[in-house]
Amino acid sequence: MGLFNKDVKNENKASDISTTTVESKVNKRLYLVDYENVSDAGLVGVDQLSGNDIVVIFYGSKVKSVAYESLIAITSSSANIEHVKAEKTAKNYLDFQLTTYLGYKLGQNSYDAIFVISRDSGFDAVVDFWTEKGYSIKRQESIVIKEKVVEEISEEQPKARPRRTYTRRAGNSGRTTTRTGRQKVVTKPQPKKPRTTTRPTVTDKQKAEIRAALKGAELSAPDYKKVYDAFASCENTSAYNNKLQKSLGNDKTSVVYKATSKIFENAKK
Repeated sequence: MGLFNKDVKNENKASDISTTTVESKVNKRLYLVDYENVSDAGLVGVDQLSGNDIVVIFYGSKVKSVAYESLIAITSSSANIEHVKAEKTAKNYLDFQLTTYLGYKLGQNSYDAIFVISRDSGFDAVVDFWTEKGYSIKRQESIVIKEKVVEEISEEQPKARPRRTYTRRAGNSGRTTTRTGRQKVVTKPQPKKPRTTTRPTVTDKQKAEIRAALKGAELSAPDYKKVYDAFASCENTSAYNNKLQKSLGNDKTSVVYKATSKIFENAKK
C-alpha cells in the first residue's frame, strides 16, 4: 500500500505506479510533487483542489512518515491522488522519474495547467522545454502559493525628512561636486570625571595615644587595624562601640572601648 494512498489497495511491485482514479479525457490541472525536496510544505493547498485535478506525489525510501495534518489534507481532498515511490537513492533518481512521468502524462491527456512542486531549480529546464512546446507549466514550492499582503502606507504616517545637499569645489578646476545625504552629527565623548573618595583616617598622634591606652591588652596587628577603622569611620561613641563589637567581639570591645572612649570623644569634638 502506498504511503500517500487514500484508499486501501493490493500491494504493487516497487516499480509499479498506483492511481486512485481512472483518468478521463477532460481538461484539468496536473501537480507533480517532489516530496523529498519540499516535504509537507509542498502539499499546502491540496485540500483546496477540485475533482478534475491530479496530484502525483513522488517520494523515496527515506520517507518513513507524513505529518498528520498532511494526511488529513490528502484524504479530504477532492483531487485524484497518485503516488510514485523511488526505491533507489542514486543522485537525481527521483528527479528523472518525475520528468519522465510528466512526458508520459502529457502523452495521455491534455491539461489546463501543469505544476512541478519543488524548490530544485534544476526542473526549470523541464519547464522551459514544455513552455516552448506551448504548454502552460511552471515550478513552485507548494500546491497553493499564499499571496503576500502588502500594507499600504497611511498618509497620516510622518514623511521622511528631506536629505540635505552639500556642494564642494574640486581643487582649482572650478568644478563643483554635489553630494546628497544625511549630515553626520559628531558627538565628542565627554571626559570622565575622576572619582574623589575621602576615606577617614587616624593620625599618627591618635594611633600613638590608642596604643598607649591599650598597652597590655594583648591585641594583634589586625585587631589594632580594626580599632583604627572604627575610630576613624564612626561619628559618635554609640556607633564606635557597636562597630568594635562587630569586628572584635564583646570581650575585646569592653577593654578597647573603656581605654579609648575618652580619646575618641576628644578627637570628634
